[in-house]
Amino acid sequence: MITYEQALEKILKNTHKMPKEKILIEGSVGRILEEDIVSCIEMPPFNRSAMDGYALNHLDVKKVPARLKCIGLIQAGGIFTKKLKRGECVKIMTGASLPNDADCVVMVEFTRTSAEDVEILKIAQKGENIFFQGEDFGRGQKVLEKGTRISVSHVAILAALGRKYVKAAGKPRVAVLSTGSEIVQPGNKLGRNKIYNSNGPILRSLLESDGIRAVSLGIAKDDPGELKKAMKKGLDADMVLISGGVSMGDYDLVPDVLMELGVKKIFHKVNIKPGKPIFFGVKKKTVIFGIPGNPVSNFAAYLVFIRPAIQKMMGLRDPGHGFRDGIAGTEFHKKAGRLYFALAKISIEEGRYYLRPVPGHGSADTLSLSRADSLVMLDAAAAVVKNRSRIKFITWKTI
Repeated sequence: MITYEQALEKILKNTHKMPKEKILIEGSVGRILEEDIVSCIEMPPFNRSAMDGYALNHLDVKKVPARLKCIGLIQAGGIFTKKLKRGECVKIMTGASLPNDADCVVMVEFTRTSAEDVEILKIAQKGENIFFQGEDFGRGQKVLEKGTRISVSHVAILAALGRKYVKAAGKPRVAVLSTGSEIVQPGNKLGRNKIYNSNGPILRSLLESDGIRAVSLGIAKDDPGELKKAMKKGLDADMVLISGGVSMGDYDLVPDVLMELGVKKIFHKVNIKPGKPIFFGVKKKTVIFGIPGNPVSNFAAYLVFIRPAIQKMMGLRDPGHGFRDGIAGTEFHKKAGRLYFALAKISIEEGRYYLRPVPGHGSADTLSLSRADSLVMLDAAAAVVKNRSRIKFITWKTI
């Protein structure tokens, strides 16, 4: 049976990056740039006022108060054609282009007006309250590198450069299938010996959190024909997530049906808990995950295996490294022999992350999952992780 590290390596090796596409900058947040962004302009493109006030020559206000003649008004976007002489000033709005003969702006708060004259009450320095042409960045300067994950603040510079579109790695189309004759969709009446489908909503919500709108294949009963029909439809996607039916029971039919459909098995079973029976295969460029049917297994599999695959597809430079460093806030207990992903709760104490186990009753316990905000990776060899030990964790909490 392979290790977690071996499984992740095989997943990333067999997952292909999506082709790049041209997208509107408004929809680019979270995407990975597939081009260097080089400025075709200077920013600011002209000397511009940083404040509402009066543009003038600083030599005219060496002593204050100083009375100057106001010869006009410049609005943002406006053009001023007059020549500014010594002893004169011009009223200027924030963002407006500075007259050639002015070298500073005095804020309106430090002035008094009367008729055509303006009384300047504050000494000004050369360059005061001016944004100079090209001081942010110059023409031909690289402002964003290929491989950057686009954030909201990056959209600001893209728009400032006049970019309407950027090239980014495409989003994968992900299909989600839940299996099990006992499964009922939430909102429907729960019959005898049935349970609600929590795995489908879990996986779709996790995908949404990564900016992926899932294609739902619904629920397939534990019947070879029904499974085959649903899976065949899903294999048109870039990734297929199949929940349930991958263990060793009589009705765990998913791996056999997938292989009948031409899916190449890369591995089946990983030495971890929860999620040991996980299946991973490929068909052409489609990657397929068969996930054990318990909700915590679905959640853990997504965080430690599926999300890294999605990151690889979307062009992230270093996928699969979502774990952080933390400290055990108390002892963690487990059976030795398997790498264990334990549900935990984070607290921040003196600037460090402390993690404590969330009590539960196994991988089907959705209540314990709802009370947790992280998974702690516990070494396979150890039965006890001591209090204040250094540990690795992955979280879905914003910290």
